[in-house]
Amino acid sequence: MRENLPSKTAYIGRKFDRFPDHTIKNLVGSGANGRLFRAFSEATGNNLAFKIVPAANLPKGGRDRDAYLLEAKNANQLEHASVIRCLDVFPDIDPDGAGQNVVFVFDYVNGVDLKKYIEQAPRTERRGERESSNITVPFVEDFFRTMLEVLYELKQRKSRHGDLHAGNVLVARSEYDVYGRTTFRVTDFGVQQVSERTQGTSDYLGVAHMLRQLLKCIEYRDCGGRDRFVYDMLRTDFLQRHLIETDVSADPLACQPGSMLTKLNSLDDRYREESKRNSTEAKLVTPFDYPNCEQMGNSHLLLKSLYSDRLLGLSDIHARSNIVLTGPRGCGKTTVFRALSLDYLTFVGDDDPSNMKYVGIYYRCDDLYFNFPRYETPERPEALDVPMHFLIATLLATSLEQLSRWATKHFKKEFDKNEESLVANLWDLLDIRHPKNPSSHRLATLVNRLRDKERKRAARKQRFVNTEEPIENYCGPGSMIEICRLVRESFTFLKDRPFYFFIDDYSDPKITDDLQANLNRLLMFRSPDVFFKLSTESPVSFARKDVDGKKFVESREFSLLNLGLRYVTDETNQRSMFLTDLFDRRFREVEEYPVRTLEDLLGSSPRNENAAARSIQNPKPRQEGEYRHYAGCETIAAMCSGDIYYMIRLVSRMVEDYGGQGALALSNTTPRIPPRSQNKSVRAAAGEFMESIRTLPGKGSHLADVVSAFGNVARSYLRYETSGNGPEKPPHQASRIEPYEALRLTAEAMAILKELLRYSIFIEDPRGKSRRGQAVPRFYLRRYLIPHFGLTFSRRDSLQLENEDLDCFLCDPRKFEDKMRLKSKEDAQHRREQRKNRASRGDQADLF
Repeated sequence: MRENLPSKTAYIGRKFDRFPDHTIKNLVGSGANGRLFRAFSEATGNNLAFKIVPAANLPKGGRDRDAYLLEAKNANQLEHASVIRCLDVFPDIDPDGAGQNVVFVFDYVNGVDLKKYIEQAPRTERRGERESSNITVPFVEDFFRTMLEVLYELKQRKSRHGDLHAGNVLVARSEYDVYGRTTFRVTDFGVQQVSERTQGTSDYLGVAHMLRQLLKCIEYRDCGGRDRFVYDMLRTDFLQRHLIETDVSADPLACQPGSMLTKLNSLDDRYREESKRNSTEAKLVTPFDYPNCEQMGNSHLLLKSLYSDRLLGLSDIHARSNIVLTGPRGCGKTTVFRALSLDYLTFVGDDDPSNMKYVGIYYRCDDLYFNFPRYETPERPEALDVPMHFLIATLLATSLEQLSRWATKHFKKEFDKNEESLVANLWDLLDIRHPKNPSSHRLATLVNRLRDKERKRAARKQRFVNTEEPIENYCGPGSMIEICRLVRESFTFLKDRPFYFFIDDYSDPKITDDLQANLNRLLMFRSPDVFFKLSTESPVSFARKDVDGKKFVESREFSLLNLGLRYVTDETNQRSMFLTDLFDRRFREVEEYPVRTLEDLLGSSPRNENAAARSIQNPKPRQEGEYRHYAGCETIAAMCSGDIYYMIRLVSRMVEDYGGQGALALSNTTPRIPPRSQNKSVRAAAGEFMESIRTLPGKGSHLADVVSAFGNVARSYLRYETSGNGPEKPPHQASRIEPYEALRLTAEAMAILKELLRYSIFIEDPRGKSRRGQAVPRFYLRRYLIPHFGLTFSRRDSLQLENEDLDCFLCDPRKFEDKMRLKSKEDAQHRREQRKNRASRGDQADLF
């Protein structure tokens, strides 16, 4: 809270010329930038809210001088009943002579802000029974529905709130409402830029934070069937995916409040469908359900049925080394990490010690993100260990809990014998005072202390790291390594089994570059006792450094496994074998499904890329040729850049476009879906993916223009140019960019390139080599997009570009396309002659 707030009492009894009938009666509350008072009119019996903010707390100078007025107008433009209207804004001289204030006048709401409402929610137990709380699953549903309705109107008006948090949402409940309904009112549009900490915040993330706070107030074990179902959907679907995702190509509901509202309103119908199955374990209704691992929740048995150990790169993940696993959204990173965890193996009965080479602990970074959002490196060095302490407490609590469960099952005698001495050593190593109770020697007591107190202590301390408040007794990175060593030495059955920590969704900007640099002090540490496996959405989402300035070098501190690149460059049959196994498992999981294998559904059409390219150069009548370009199991395999989620959606679309399960049952042909229909579905799906790129936040439209420029130029070369690396001179088939020399791009071009890589629109291969003898990266177009431009899947040819042309391609794609696209065979011949002439003069030219 700032020091220059108006006096708490000086305004009591005060009237303003703009509202002469209203007298300020009492202080309602204080915030970081102002105070809120209630004013009452004897004449009308009406209450108003007066928020008084010192002018010094408002934006100063420049074009933002009156930003708060603009935002007040934006709030008044909204028609949703939950929005509290700003009736007036005017200046006022502070009664104590402290300077000028600005008075915001709002409709008065007789309620409490959501932050206080949550703080007041009962959390204690009395006489062995938990005290009832007003925060229930229906309460959370009503809140979330209101927020989505507000977000929908904001999106339609191309506006935003900018400072959505629990202090700016009021909870109101009238004792005279016959139904006892609770309403939620949104306020403080007018001062969103007063606080620097709110700059650039997302309304969706603000709602996510509030939703998470509310769900933490609900005791899951006390929920009934319907409430548990809704709770799970709110947590796993909305909180962990839809609200925090920004890439609509990875999640169609991302930043789409209307679609999220439709899904929220359908939860009752979904629950009824789920109840009809009469099973607590998730099942497939169609082979294409649960394309994301997150949607399965904790359904370990379903994961066991669908998980394929033919995943490319699995041997690298098993290796005893730190690894950064990356790849497009939906490539199976979460699936494989969960399937290798001790928790999963124990649940499904695959935890035989003779088959276990390591102890795998799975951790998803959601709560790290929620407790340390928009993290920046603190000014005080001693504050660096605050988030480190949170992570260590989390990993250690999870490890000890799961390890004790497994050890009790298989090595009970030795575990019981050594547990007490281990716990005593851990208390000392963590420098935590032993609790004075009889169970202090049990691992369960230590786990509860770590999970309930130490994590919360670190999360609370983070709010004060830039103040003078003392910071002490927080674990540094060395503590975790020492703890793991101690645990392994305490039991003979861990002698040859190191810890593998599978850290999922460790991606910037969710886990900021600064936070990664902090935690990398531990996660990039090399030790024989512990190895860290990090998953991130792209190579550019991982900070290859730590806060001490150390740079981490690939193949020394860690190995980089890019699943997208592994699938694109696979020259064996592993990719096809994996996808066949994945779909065949899904077909078998659905009883009486008319198709049992992927080949039965799509058929086998071995691809000849040169023949396909020639048919594009010299097209036959449509009914004889073009529809066969994208059909068969081989096409599905060729389209895969590791994006398994999209492969499942694509095959599902083929089935639906053909007429669904009923049409498959009536079909007596092989394949069940004709090639013409497959081709049509593939082209349509690729086109929709292309449009989803255009809707990405920020530079989405520009990224789409870049991709279009590449596709159109590559298509023109396929039609009019020939490849110079084969005696038969097949058509030039480019699906990648290859720079001539080491990249020297402008800052703008490099930023665009990073966005293309972040969303896996292009996939980087760092192993390239230029014609000038330098090691340069290659950039493959995501294979899913190839059918949209009518290209082939050949990896023989490239568009080879100088830095100047690559910069133009990234910054001005339309200019690049105008310059590089071939118009005819004569144009191609003319350019070849120009290149020969330049080469004869000793120039280094563009060679395609």
